[in-house]
Amino acid sequence: MKRECQSLEPLLHDYAEGWLDESKKASLLRHLQRCPACQEKLKAWSAVGRALRGLPRLPAPELPPAPVADTEPRFALKLALALCLPTALFLVIQNDAWQPPNVESFTPYAPLHALFERAQEQLITLWAWLRGAL
Repeated sequence: MKRECQSLEPLLHDYAEGWLDESKKASLLRHLQRCPACQEKLKAWSAVGRALRGLPRLPAPELPPAPVADTEPRFALKLALALCLPTALFLVIQNDAWQPPNVESFTPYAPLHALFERAQEQLITLWAWLRGAL
């Protein structure tokens, strides 16, 4: 195969489909006038295109309806509870000696300390309730 044929061969399909711009089209046509091998390849590409266009067109399958998004604003809270409660129960069952972490280790700032203390009180209440429920 000649070097010119190698460089123009990728353009044969685009030419057969009518996708080439005028400058590439003119260059390819000049080459096709003197190259019987590329003329045969162009005929083959054209035959493939005709065969593909002759295939019956099938309708696309219908897609199932899109799922409806949960628009309730408390969805995140429900999800958090659904994930956290089983984990908490598992921890209580597995380790009766578990205690909430010491608040002092989490609070480098005084305003956060008060928030963590309240959270720790609520955690202790929750753990006591969970232990009593089991």
